[in-house]
Amino acid sequence: MAESMLEPWDEVISLQKERQLCADDVQTIRASCIRDHGKKHPIECPDCWTRLLNRIRDRYLNSASKEWFSGRRPFLLELDTMFSNAHNFEVDFKTIEQRILDEKKEWYRDKIKNLGLQHAAKSPSEERTLQQRINDRSIPVEQLASELSEAFSDGAVQNQQAFDGFIGRLKMAKSPQARYDAYIDIFFQPGHDAAGAAKCQKYIDMVRNGIPIADAISAMNRDRHSAKSDQDQKQALQKRVEELKRAKAAHELDKARRDKARQDRARAAASPPSQHNLPSCSACSKVPNTQDFIICPLCQILGDYYGLRIEPTLFCSQECENERYESHVETTHDCASGQDCVRLHDEDIEMDEGGSILVFCRECVETLGVPSTFCSSRCFNDNFQHHRETVHIPERKNTRHEIDDENQLESTPEDRTKYHAKRIEEHLVMFDDAIIEWQRKTGATVK
Repeated sequence: MAESMLEPWDEVISLQKERQLCADDVQTIRASCIRDHGKKHPIECPDCWTRLLNRIRDRYLNSASKEWFSGRRPFLLELDTMFSNAHNFEVDFKTIEQRILDEKKEWYRDKIKNLGLQHAAKSPSEERTLQQRINDRSIPVEQLASELSEAFSDGAVQNQQAFDGFIGRLKMAKSPQARYDAYIDIFFQPGHDAAGAAKCQKYIDMVRNGIPIADAISAMNRDRHSAKSDQDQKQALQKRVEELKRAKAAHELDKARRDKARQDRARAAASPPSQHNLPSCSACSKVPNTQDFIICPLCQILGDYYGLRIEPTLFCSQECENERYESHVETTHDCASGQDCVRLHDEDIEMDEGGSILVFCRECVETLGVPSTFCSSRCFNDNFQHHRETVHIPERKNTRHEIDDENQLESTPEDRTKYHAKRIEEHLVMFDDAIIEWQRKTGATVK
């Protein structure tokens, strides 16, 4: 099988082969030294000692095959120096062996990190734990290897026994297909778990078609994480949909209750006058005729339609209304802009043709329970910031209403501390519109 990089098990096979060749050569040198030179050990024979050191040195510095130490140049340079010193007995074999063992442990850490073994964990939490353990260089390699072995062992096969059998099959493989079959048997275990292997048929086919097993496993990991991500997203969306449904149901229930309360008050207000104890006339203090009296329409709408605590103002006759109505409006329903009202500063203000220009602040009358009335939409717009900051924000806190209207505001370019409503019409209710809606719901008539 032609591949640019050796698979891990190919490195193991190469390691076993080269290690055995080196061991055989070392044993031959020792035997010939004893036989031909009469020495107990090559260390006693300068020629044989040099041959033995050079053979072991070549094992690492002149290896014909790719092994775990290939490409680790700083280590190989250091090892070359150590072998040179060993010729002069300045470094012993145990020191060299320990240095090789230490380097191999570092290679092991790098290898498992590059292989991404943590992605094959059984759960996201276990994956995070393995990632932390792999990155923690204070953990001895022996302990890390044991933890990894335990994490990936499901009791189905004995890991070492299975791996040894796998390596044996690869050594005996005479064709690429034989290697692919070995890969499939060890990684997907169709003989042990046919159902599980069937779910992995896509990746088994990739291996059979010559895709490197590492690429097939990477594809499997990507697909698994992608599927989990899709599932998490679906669950989050479903949760959001359920939340919106509950919020909509609660809103509709609350709206139905408020509409019913308004209708009940409106029916009571529109019922025959004989059913009420009418207040006295606001102008002359006489008790009005229950069949013929005049009520302030602003009081009527604010009290009966919006449910605010407004005491209705009645007049017993047209004369009394003409005498007292204007003063009543100025004292009870004066423009909420107060001294900032545009009528006090702009004498050119004209009334809209064909009806009243009075407007209510929608948030005040519908949510906060405040009878805020403005002389015009322009006046409300010009004083919107002051009204919001002196009425809305304090009343929201008092009534514990959480309202987010930041996206409905627009800052003034010249002064970022100043702002106005993007669309003032969304924040107001025309008085005429409120009357029409009240009459529609109650069947009553306001003149």
